[in-house]
Amino acid sequence: MKASFNKYLANKNKLNSKLKNSGFTLLELIIVIIILGIMSVGIASFISLSTQTYLNVTERDKLLSSARFAVERLNREVRNAVPNSLRTFNSISAQCLEFTPIKASTIYIDIPVVPDDKSGEIEVVSFVDSSGNPFACSGFCNDYIVVYPLQPSDIYELNVNLGAGKVTAFNAFANLPGSIWTIPIQPNAGMVFDEHSPTKRAYVFDKPVSYCVRNSELIRYYGHAFKASQSLKPTGGSVLMAESLIFDQNDLPFKILPATLQRNAMVQIKLNFDRDGEVISFNNDIHINNVP
Repeated sequence: MKASFNKYLANKNKLNSKLKNSGFTLLELIIVIIILGIMSVGIASFISLSTQTYLNVTERDKLLSSARFAVERLNREVRNAVPNSLRTFNSISAQCLEFTPIKASTIYIDIPVVPDDKSGEIEVVSFVDSSGNPFACSGFCNDYIVVYPLQPSDIYELNVNLGAGKVTAFNAFANLPGSIWTIPIQPNAGMVFDEHSPTKRAYVFDKPVSYCVRNSELIRYYGHAFKASQSLKPTGGSVLMAESLIFDQNDLPFKILPATLQRNAMVQIKLNFDRDGEVISFNNDIHINNVP
């Protein structure tokens, strides 16, 4: 019995000794290294693809947000344009949409109209500014008032010193009493308007605004002077509204459709944005107020 037990212990010690001395073979190590390499390549590819997908989605969302902001801003401003003040200019590499935003509007009571004599004042219903306060022209406010504009030239071929036409400038006034205001106008020699508005509307404005697509950018220009033929890069302030645009001379970004008996005038806007070969198009129709 004791001999059997000693034999068992001897066999156990021999087995433990073999286990202690055993290890991985070179073939086993190579197989493990190959498997780990394959797994590493797969994991790295997965992480790289996920990261690139996230970056693409982020860039696309940024592009869409910028485009939506620019289109929405353009929509709001164009809808607030003086009737019949919209016009476009274009070259082989750029196009501009120009218009004159309405600063305020009112109904007039009495204005001098051909063949009346010139007058240095007009009577209007009291009106407010964009802040809801009574309108005022303090100091050199450079505000103009237009009656019955039918085409862009009625506004942009501006010469208030002639004392005739459809546009004149205000002289300074503030805190006028009552619901009917008598407003002084320029020039000093007086003014006579070409014709009455059927609805007796009068619009107040100061400076034009231009949206230009050029060099893959949409730029908003403001504060520039009135000109019979405006530049594609007006002199004044400017703000970058969007980037990564495509300009196609055969598919212009701005188109003005004149009014018909069935509808008001309309501006068609088509802005194509390009990012790494992926083109995103924004098509928008803006209906314009044509009641001068």
